[in-house]
Amino acid sequence: MYNNQYLKAYFTLKNIKQIDIAKLLEKSTSTIRRKYDDLGFTQKEILLIHNNYNIPIEAFFYDSTKKDDNSIFL
Repeated sequence: MYNNQYLKAYFTLKNIKQIDIAKLLEKSTSTIRRKYDDLGFTQKEILLIHNNYNIPIEAFFYDSTKKDDNSIFL
């Protein structure tokens, strides 16, 4: 199951609200919440968010199970 707690944390650190993402993607806030929790974002949505908020692509695909992960994207 998809769960991107790191992307949610990144949005929080950058003061990007669910409503901002919902407006950008023309979706409801409940849909955005579901995308955070289990659906994930489409490639088109990832690129749109990346281009509008300058969020590193790596933030969308962070793998917390990867050992020795030295990725820094914050």
